[in-house]
Amino acid sequence: MACLPLSIGNAYAGPFSIGGNSTSAQTLGSGSGQTGAVADTGSLIVSGSAVAVTITGNNATLDNQGTISQTGTGRVVRDNTGVTGLMINNGSVTNASAVMKAADADVVQMAKSPASVTLNNYGQMISLNASAGGAQVVDFNAIASGVNVVNNYATGVMTAYEADAVRPGVNGVVNNYGAIKAITTTGSSSDGIDAQNNTGIQVNNLGSGTIDGGRHGITGGPANATAKFDIGVTNDTNAVIRGNNGSGINLDGYNANQTATVVNRGLISGNGVTGDGDGIDADGLVNITNTGTIRSVNAFSKPADGKAYSEGISVGGGTIVNSGTIEGLVAAGNTNAVGRGITLAGNDITSGPLAGTREGLYGNAVVTNQSGGLIRGDSDSAIVVVGAASGYTVTINNNAGATLLGGGTANAAVKTGADNDTIRNAGIINGASSGMAIDMGGGNNTLYVDGGKAAILGNVNGGTGGSNRMVVDPGAGNAFAYAGSLSNFSEVQVRSGTVTLSGASTYTGTTQVSGGTLVLDGANRLSSLGSLVMDGGSLQLTNAAGEDAQTFAGFSLLDDALFDLGLSSLTFDSLDAVVAGKTLTVLGYLRGTSLDYAFRFLGDWSTDADFLALIDNTLIDGAKASFRFDGTYTDIARLAEVPEPGTLALIILALALMVAASRRRHPMNR
Repeated sequence: MACLPLSIGNAYAGPFSIGGNSTSAQTLGSGSGQTGAVADTGSLIVSGSAVAVTITGNNATLDNQGTISQTGTGRVVRDNTGVTGLMINNGSVTNASAVMKAADADVVQMAKSPASVTLNNYGQMISLNASAGGAQVVDFNAIASGVNVVNNYATGVMTAYEADAVRPGVNGVVNNYGAIKAITTTGSSSDGIDAQNNTGIQVNNLGSGTIDGGRHGITGGPANATAKFDIGVTNDTNAVIRGNNGSGINLDGYNANQTATVVNRGLISGNGVTGDGDGIDADGLVNITNTGTIRSVNAFSKPADGKAYSEGISVGGGTIVNSGTIEGLVAAGNTNAVGRGITLAGNDITSGPLAGTREGLYGNAVVTNQSGGLIRGDSDSAIVVVGAASGYTVTINNNAGATLLGGGTANAAVKTGADNDTIRNAGIINGASSGMAIDMGGGNNTLYVDGGKAAILGNVNGGTGGSNRMVVDPGAGNAFAYAGSLSNFSEVQVRSGTVTLSGASTYTGTTQVSGGTLVLDGANRLSSLGSLVMDGGSLQLTNAAGEDAQTFAGFSLLDDALFDLGLSSLTFDSLDAVVAGKTLTVLGYLRGTSLDYAFRFLGDWSTDADFLALIDNTLIDGAKASFRFDGTYTDIARLAEVPEPGTLALIILALALMVAASRRRHPMNR
């Protein structure tokens, strides 16, 4: 029925159309497909505790083009029966002036499941929440099955004060092109979108949409450790998800049962004013693709509670692919916080002997920083792995054209933890501010340096307690130059290109050259406790003129190889292995110097079969090698040239003729 203008005190059930002003609560009820409409010239203003529009019938449509307001403690729209097919429109493509407003309750609530509802907002939807009792703009939290969709279009604004703005139900979809805002002046838990314990939610922040939380921009999580919880978030190029006193996206969890998929092309930002504030904080596993910016602006902690961490991303494992910016910042003057790019760890441990530490990862973690990508901590590491050993693996790929940038003076730009880690760097890892580029922690670790654009600024620690490898493979015609110190590697292998080490390294493992050229720039660039394996390629010494420019614990020749001594020489404590028939070519021994040896071995090797095979297949500056034992070392030098017999006879004849001619010119005195 049509409501009369200014009807007072009566409640109407059935279809309605309001073109003027009404104060009578309405119901779209028992019949299927009923429609209620408020024209752009009309208003429905209800006081007390009554619901302005109650929905009890399926396939109903509520179309508000004017104003629907509840000035008391009742809701604007409510379903308490579990209807299906409900459509709610607030405004239209041509009308952004429509208003739904509640003084002290939810604007729209679906209170029973199963239920299906679609909400389209083009205008203003406001929850004033006068008593701060937790009144949302949209509360679909009770929907455990069915369809629940919120479409907030470009002109639409949803605003909640001291409460969450939107609570979707299970498998709910929120498409936001406009503004979703939760505002707090008291520090209450006011989030832009709160999934509560509902799984399967998809949030699409599109166009120039903004999702602003007084605390978190988007939040949610499972009810307990055994519950499954999944959420997806897409943030478009010009869109913003922001937590003003918390995280941009905060997802609580316990383990791998909680997963999140985030595609960000815009800005996701967190800010810790009175506590933690991360760009994305997900306790479970994630699949994050970022081409925009994910940022934490600040974090706060009382000095007695220890340092606060402002993290661009903090997750318990999963996959992160970045070609944008991920960064952790700290506000000026905040000396009790550090800014990190990414933290990979489980939850905080709050009790027991391990209180104050973190649980280990909940799954394998892979971070890929693509060309153009920047991951940085402005006062701490770009990437940190913390927590107990989990049995999972960590892989960090820093591609050509990408940068991992550490800040501060305390930690490495990349710092991994107790699990087995693999780092593959073809870009820039910059730890210049602390002097430490990479610290690979415990476990068994591998560092790959690939391509001709790789750079590492700062020292590299392969880690303690495991077997650690470094493989440098710039590619033919490319170069990698490193001025820092390498420590705690069981093997460093050069596969191709020209690799120059100018810093003093301390690792005691094997140095293997299997292709390309290893250049040691300066004397004793490597530890004398490590062995050298030549499996092809060449070793070049430069800026180290003089004897004993580099000492190795052992030497193996596994394939044809070359030494370019650069006016210096090598010392080996032992000969470990020689493959029959393989040739060692030595250059740079006779360049105007008087070195006693090109290289030498500690002890007497004159009867060792491998040693004799090595000498037989060694050329030094184009001549065969010779050796002698000096009482301490077996020295290897260039064999002195001996003329052939025919040449020797000609030399003797020439000398005789010279003597005879001299006697004719100077006859002896008688």
